[in-house]
Formats: sequence, structure tokens, C-alpha cells
Amino acid sequence: MKRDRTIGHRAAPAPAKFGVLALALLLTVACSAPASSGARVEASPGAAAHAISPASRGASPAAATSDAKARVEAALNNVTAANRKPASEQLRSALIDAGFPTDSVEVTASRTPTGLDADAVEVAVTAGRTCIVAQLRNGRVTSSLLPPLADGRCLVGAAG
Repeated sequence: MKRDRTIGHRAAPAPAKFGVLALALLLTVACSAPASSGARVEASPGAAAHAISPASRGASPAAATSDAKARVEAALNNVTAANRKPASEQLRSALIDAGFPTDSVEVTASRTPTGLDADAVEVAVTAGRTCIVAQLRNGRVTSSLLPPLADGRCLVGAAG
């Protein structure tokens, strides 16, 4: 009798893959930012309205979020153009200088607890009811629009 040795492996559908990637991103954030690093600022629910530029306040929520995402990407790309591995405070300052309130900006640690450069730094800004989450890795900025967590923040981990 011949036995079939194949195991039913199928490629996960696209939504499942996205969920796995989102979970991996959140776990990376939770594991890479030590609780005592002070590497992030907790976002308050009232801060989200201020993260939208004055020019977009009269626009639709989607347009305002798109404008905010473009401002986040521009600010982060300007920082990484000068330094491929910027420090957390440089990233936070660039976003605040771009008009985002301090309490709407979250940034993970750019250095590990042992003093090494982090492989990637996660940055998040609240814009309305959306989180603009960006990852900086090797001088490249990649961003996504994601829903906020149950507590209203965008990143997992202890607030500094």
C-alpha cells in the first residue's frame, strides 16, 4: 500500500497574509522598545484632530488622512536623506516640526538595550481615526494606514 506523503499546505489568502504581517510588525515594536527607553509619547484621543494640517481641515477625512500621510513620509524621508539611521528623537522632532502635535507621535527605540543600532524603527502618528504607521529600515521609509489599537494608540508596548 502506497501512502501519500503530501501535507495539505496552501498559500494563505491575501487578507490572512496582511494580518500576519501586521502582527509581526506589532510584535517587532513590542520587542524592540524597552519600557524605560522613553522612546515614545503616548497619544491622547484629543490629539488626533490636531494631527491634520490646517489646509485639509475642510477636506474629507480620506483626503485629510492622505495629506497627513504625505507629510509624515516627507518629514521622515528628509531625515533619512541626511542620516540612514536617525535617532528616535530626530524622528520625533521632524514630525513635530512638520506640524504634528507631540502627543500624537509615537516612536520606537533606535538603539537596543545593549547599545546597538536597531534594525528598524517604527513611527506612528494619529490622524483622525487612523494611524499612519511607518517603518524606517536601511534608509528607506515604508508607511501604511492602520486602525488604532483599543487604547487609542498606534504602537504596542509601554509608553515612555
